[in-house]
Amino acid sequence: MSIQRKLLIGVIIVAVVFGLSGISMGKIKISCFVRSYTLNQESPWYSAKKIFEKQHPEVEVTFEGLGYDESREKTLISVAAGRGPDIVQLDYIWLGEYVRGGILVDVTDWLNADKKLKEDILPQFLKSSSWNGRYYGLWLNTDVRILGWQKDPFRKAGLDPNKAPETYEELAEIAVKLQNPPKLYGYFFPLISGEATCERWYSLLFSAGGRIFTPDYKHAAFASEAGIKALKFYVDAVNKYKIVPPDAWESEEVDPLLWNKRIIYAFDANPWAEGAYQAGWTKEKYDYEFGRSLLPRLDGGKRATTSGGYIMGITVDSKHPKLAWEFLKLATSSENLLGFFIAQQRIGTRKSFALYADKLREKNPDYDLRIEALKYTHFPPGIAKYTKILEPLYTAIQKACALKETPEEALRKAAQKVDEILSE
Repeated sequence: MSIQRKLLIGVIIVAVVFGLSGISMGKIKISCFVRSYTLNQESPWYSAKKIFEKQHPEVEVTFEGLGYDESREKTLISVAAGRGPDIVQLDYIWLGEYVRGGILVDVTDWLNADKKLKEDILPQFLKSSSWNGRYYGLWLNTDVRILGWQKDPFRKAGLDPNKAPETYEELAEIAVKLQNPPKLYGYFFPLISGEATCERWYSLLFSAGGRIFTPDYKHAAFASEAGIKALKFYVDAVNKYKIVPPDAWESEEVDPLLWNKRIIYAFDANPWAEGAYQAGWTKEKYDYEFGRSLLPRLDGGKRATTSGGYIMGITVDSKHPKLAWEFLKLATSSENLLGFFIAQQRIGTRKSFALYADKLREKNPDYDLRIEALKYTHFPPGIAKYTKILEPLYTAIQKACALKETPEEALRKAAQKVDEILSE
């Protein structure tokens, strides 16, 4: 028998042995679906990948960047087909849907076993990563809504540019005086056919003392006196005061309008991240040009705001869930996320971020304000059917603002549809 033939037989035997034993000659792959924008800097994914692959030479971590809607659709489709990634980045509002759909791995036992990690997570974020008392992931980052405004119109009118409005009614009164449409409108909140319209409106609903659902989540609760009061302000802002630009019906992107000085007040504003940081502005120049404060309250109501953000979960299709968990712990650690938070002006969900407060404050002049705003924040409920109830609600807001229905009528009809969805 020739040497070449012996070598060939040897290769075949090795391949068969490895195949029968289930041993792969290649590396273990940990695949991740993440939002595209998170791949634009070293932190958080590439920095964690470098460390993790050094600790685990047998592992290769890969990332696929996806848009917002695309990430949900591709996750649902791929997992339904049994071909999902190991790790997914999900909007907090999808948590219930993903858990009820059997998409995510229960990580409760792993989290409970890591007392240091569990104690580091802020209580409201620990609770919001759970479903029926079980945990399904780790928070990547959060955000919180604040008010922003440009100061030039105040100076020109001889008003104090640093004075924040105490109520939404006061905001509207000032906005009417200072605006000059169509070049300059007084206030912006989104009216698009999407979740942003509902989520921003919730701040007024909560301010008036309202709720989205009943405590048992079986019925809609927003068609209340508080809900009507909150929606009436929206209707008046659009039609009575005429302070809302047409852009509100087309996009939720508020910061470009504020940065380009097309609006005075902006709900959910971050002009620092939109342009000031990239332009190399000093904090003094930023403070001179733009004011920021906690959101105002409705007359007679209380201060309230809302938060969103992303959770990282492990899918049921992962062949190596424990390795995926170890990677997630590393990737979502405060130390690893620091660069990402500085670049994206994000807010952390861990107590240990206090160790980096000076660095975050240095790069983000609004850091302390946003931390303060977390005291008043609310989360949209991450129940399984939440994504389905959005359309009736944002449609109600749109119809009321377009004067097609009264706030009472619009919310009542929306509540009926939501109750039908919840009872399915």
